[in-house]
Amino acid sequence: MPKQFCLECSPTHQLSHMNSWLTSLVSESGDRLLAILLPRSIDRLLERAVTWGFLNGFRAVGILKASAIDEHTHIHQRSRVVADEAARRGMNVQVYTIAKSPTNFFLLKGHGEKPLLFEGLPGIDPTKTKTAIDDKEFVRGVMQEIGAPTPEGASFYSREKALAYGASIGWPLVVKPRFGSLSAHTTVNIQDTEELDRAIRVAQQISLPFIVERYIPGHLYRATTVGEKVVAVGRRDPPSIVGDGISTIEELILRREQEQVPLMVALGYKPEEIPSLPRHHMKMDPSEVLPAGEKVAVTWKINLSYGATVEDVTDLVHPDNIELFEAIARRVTHPTAGIDFIAPSIADSWKSQQCAIIELNSLPSIDLHHAPIVIGQERNVAGALLDYIVGSKIQPPDHS
Repeated sequence: MPKQFCLECSPTHQLSHMNSWLTSLVSESGDRLLAILLPRSIDRLLERAVTWGFLNGFRAVGILKASAIDEHTHIHQRSRVVADEAARRGMNVQVYTIAKSPTNFFLLKGHGEKPLLFEGLPGIDPTKTKTAIDDKEFVRGVMQEIGAPTPEGASFYSREKALAYGASIGWPLVVKPRFGSLSAHTTVNIQDTEELDRAIRVAQQISLPFIVERYIPGHLYRATTVGEKVVAVGRRDPPSIVGDGISTIEELILRREQEQVPLMVALGYKPEEIPSLPRHHMKMDPSEVLPAGEKVAVTWKINLSYGATVEDVTDLVHPDNIELFEAIARRVTHPTAGIDFIAPSIADSWKSQQCAIIELNSLPSIDLHHAPIVIGQERNVAGALLDYIVGSKIQPPDHS
């Protein structure tokens, strides 16, 4: 029997949604209950104590082991660019493994002080760091607080209330899970109540709370900050095909998939781990011949494993936009953050165009700004992060 995948989860392709749904339910209800029962300071201490106990207990009995990283170690590329940069500086990053399988916990050694524990990226200490910026509704409140552009929208549990709200603010709309990443179970450019109803049901397959918000057209930009400074900005474009007047759309898609394989293999993916491009987003007949020179996006999902591209635009960013991104960085006080910004042009001020901050990421893929991914000038975000955490001897801030 061929393997079955959930197209709404792609590129993660999970078939069972129970784990994601329960995680979102526990996260939301647990945070609410603790906020009622415990002062914030005690809540933080309990979470840190549990994480500290887990890590140190597993290390003490040998379940968690620090291991060397080589080209075959299966870790996220964002952590690998840090390990590579650390090695160039005479430092060493090790990964904690369980039964020889890598986790997302690391140790940075050789910087003149005791080893630095981090989760995914330096500065994110799982025994100290607590963040809420991955909660999309929390981010909406922060954006409104500091006067940053954000789509009109709201968070819901009730399908009926969300349907009424969506109709009241008008089309087009976006529906997305309140918690989650990689655009899983997200629907964009919703045009009517029937599409809205389906989108809500799709979102609630993995998250009880969901968000309905106004759809903002434009390019998707990722601004990456370290400390309070913007260090890189990239324009992220969806995977596209260009007609030659001879090939069918399906043939062009197959060719585009093959073109992506060398990059993904270079990033540590096995060929069988590279997902196929989703055809269900296209409104065209796959047997149709695309006219020469015509460019069509295969999917709106901007994910690297699908063949999305990232072009460096750091030097093109309008000063007002830099000021906006750095104001956000000052507010969230996170060692590094990824700011997703939609606008017609990054070279124009956010004050003069329809645009929006749509999401913040506490564990950004800084590898998007490094070779071999980025098109154009490479930005050494890993180096900037190590300078911030180690070189400048700045301790990671406490977060809430």
